[in-house]
Amino acid sequence: MLRNKALSNKLLLLGVDGMDPRFTKRLVDEGKMPNFKKLMDMGACREDLMMLGANPTITPPMWATLATGTYPMTHGIMDYNISAENDVDITLGAFSSKFLKAEPLWNVTAQAGKKTLCMHWPGGSFPPSIDSENLFTIDGSSPGACCAFSSQRAEDMVYIASTKAQEPSYMPYSVMTSNLEGDEKLELSFKLGSKAGTSPEAKERIKKYRKWYKDFIDVEGYKPDASYVVDNVLYKKDKGLNWWLADMPQGGCISPIWPANGWSIEVPADAKEFVMITFYGKVTRNALILKNEQGIYDKVAIYKDKTATEPMAVLENDVFTGVFDTIPTANWEENIYRNMRLLKIAEDGSYVRLWSSRGMSCDDDSVWFPKSLFKEITEACGPLQPTSQMSGNDADLILKCCDPQWKASAEWQSKVMHYMIEKYGVEVIFSHMHNVDLAGHNYMKYLKNRENSRYDENEVVKFAEATYKVTDDYIGSFMHLIDEGWTIMIFSDHALICAEEEPVVLCENCGVNVNPFKEWGYTVMKVDENGNELPEVDWTKTRAIQTRSNSIYINVKGRDKHTLADGVVIDGLVDPADKYELEEEIITKLYGYKDEKTGKRVVALALHNKDAVLLGLGGPMGADIVLFVHETFVDDHGPALSTAYGYQDTSLSPIFLAAGPGIKENFRTTRYVREVDLAPTAAVLLGVDIPADCEGAPAYQIFTESM
Repeated sequence: MLRNKALSNKLLLLGVDGMDPRFTKRLVDEGKMPNFKKLMDMGACREDLMMLGANPTITPPMWATLATGTYPMTHGIMDYNISAENDVDITLGAFSSKFLKAEPLWNVTAQAGKKTLCMHWPGGSFPPSIDSENLFTIDGSSPGACCAFSSQRAEDMVYIASTKAQEPSYMPYSVMTSNLEGDEKLELSFKLGSKAGTSPEAKERIKKYRKWYKDFIDVEGYKPDASYVVDNVLYKKDKGLNWWLADMPQGGCISPIWPANGWSIEVPADAKEFVMITFYGKVTRNALILKNEQGIYDKVAIYKDKTATEPMAVLENDVFTGVFDTIPTANWEENIYRNMRLLKIAEDGSYVRLWSSRGMSCDDDSVWFPKSLFKEITEACGPLQPTSQMSGNDADLILKCCDPQWKASAEWQSKVMHYMIEKYGVEVIFSHMHNVDLAGHNYMKYLKNRENSRYDENEVVKFAEATYKVTDDYIGSFMHLIDEGWTIMIFSDHALICAEEEPVVLCENCGVNVNPFKEWGYTVMKVDENGNELPEVDWTKTRAIQTRSNSIYINVKGRDKHTLADGVVIDGLVDPADKYELEEEIITKLYGYKDEKTGKRVVALALHNKDAVLLGLGGPMGADIVLFVHETFVDDHGPALSTAYGYQDTSLSPIFLAAGPGIKENFRTTRYVREVDLAPTAAVLLGVDIPADCEGAPAYQIFTESM
C-alpha cells in the first residue's frame, strides 16, 4: 500500500546487464558517454560509480536480488542454474518466478495501485506471480534480447557464394570468421563439455527432468530452451563457456555461383544466382546477384523460391537490413524476422559474403502477460529484434552486425517502454537491457593480447567502446522523462572482467566441474564395459562434487539419495559426523590449488555453508562449501567475488546512479549502495511498502529529504 510520503510519483529502473563502473568512468572521463555524464551532473552516485554487488556475479540471482532486496539464500535463485533437488549433477535454468521465494517490488507497486511494467527482467518476473490489472510483464524468461530464448527460431549464419565453390554445403557452428574464400570445407567446430546422457538410464533421466521442468513452469505455449535442463560434465580442457563465447562459430553456408536460369519471373540476362541453406539445413532460399545501371554487381535479391514473384529482401552493399521470412512447422509455417547485411560483393559478381542473424518468431506470444500485448506492441513498435552471439575473431561481425542489432534492439525496447507510458499510463518500469553483457562476451578475453588474438588489444577496446556507445544512446532516449517528473535509476547486476590469465574450469556454471576433484579422489566417474570413462558421476563412489558457479556438495548419508539404472535408490556415502572434517580437507586443498602455467593460487575464498551466510549464499538452499575463484583466472564473470578487478579497467562490480525527483543533484555519496539496497530505495522514493523479505536498506543519503 501507499504508506509514506512519496519523493517521486514515477520511477524508471533502467538496468543494463554487465555495465561496468570502472570502464564507464574511463569512457565518461574521455568524453565518450555524454548522456551518462549529464545524468551524473543531475543526480547522485559514488565518485567511482560502484555499487557493492552480491554474489554470484551472474544474471538470474542478481536480478532477483535487485528486485527483492534479498540475498540468493533468501530469494532462492542461487545461480544461473540451480541443482535438481535429488540430482545435484543436473542443472535447471533459474529464470522462472517459480523458484523465487521472496516478494518482488513490482508486486508491491502493482498492489499499491501503480501501473507497473516488467520489461524483460530476467530474475523472477516470468511468469507473473500475482494477478493484477496493474502489472504488465514482457518476457523475463531468458537473458539476451527480449524473448531471445522463447522466440528464437533460426541460428546466426554466414553465407558465401563464390565461383571457387564446387557444390552447396551447410553446417551449423562451423565458421569462426565471415572472411571466407568459398572453397573451405565446413565442419562442426564448437563443443563445450560432455553431455552425461550417454547411457540409456542417463538419457531417460534427463528426459524425465525436461518434462518435469516444462510442467513446473506451466505457461501456455512456452517451450523451455534445451539448455535449461542439462547434465553437462566439464573437464580442464573445456576452459569454460564464457571463454569459448569469444570464439563462438556461426553457421556456415557456401554455394557455387551459376548463371541465373529456371526462374518463373523474368530476370536480367546477366543475372547470377546462388542458394542459401538455413534453418538447420531444412530450408533453402534462392538468391540473385544483380547489376546496377553502371554494369557493376552491387546487390543481392533473396526469394523464397524460384516461383516467387517478389523478393523477400533486396540487400544493398554494406547496408544493415531487416528481413521477414518463414520457417516450416508441423502444421504449416511460422513467420520470423531477422537482420541481414551484405558485407562484400565482387563487382564482377564472382563473390558474395553476407551475414544473417538469428530469426525471431513473429507469432509466439507465450511470454507476454497479458498475451494481447504481443500483437499490440509488435504492430505499434515493430517485430522483436534479434541479437546474436558473434565471433571475437571478426571485426565485421561485431561492428557491422552485432552493434547495429543491439542499437535496433535498444531503440525497439525504448519505443515499447514509451508506448506503455503513453498508452497505459505506466508509472513504474522495471527494465533490463542485456547488450553490455552479451556483446562483451564476444571480445572480453581479447581486451588483452592472447596467443590467438586476431586484433591488437587497442583495436578490441574499440569494440567495447562501440558497445557502450549503444548503451549511452539508450540511456539518452529516456532523459527527457526527468523533465516530466520521472526519477531514473541506472544500475547493473554485475560487470565483466578481462582476466589476466586463462581461466581454469573450476566453477563453470554449466554443469559438474570434474577437475581437480577427480584427481583428489572426491568425484568418481562411471566407466563402460571396456573400462573407458563415461561423463557421468558414479554416486556409489563419489564423496563430493563441484557444480555451477560457486557450489560444492558433499554426498551425505541420510540426506542425499540417488536412483540407479535398475531403480534402486542408494544413500549418500559420507557420515554426517565426518562431513565438517571432509569440508575442511577440501577447503585446505582448494587454497593450495595452483595454476599449472603460472603457479598462482586459483581460489580466492572458500567457506563452509554456515560462514557463507556472510555473503548471502548459506542456509538450507546453499551448498555445503561455497568458493570463489581468484580474479586472475575469472572467465568474464560468475565465480569471482563481486569486487574483482581485471585488465583494461574492467571489474565485476555493478554500477549505480540515480537522478530526478527525490534525488540530490550533482551529489557524490561515500556510502556503498549495495545490490540489496536498490529495492528498498525505490520503495521509499515511491512511498510504497518495502518488499516483505527485504534485507537491504534505503540509500537515504542520496534523497533530497531526510528520512
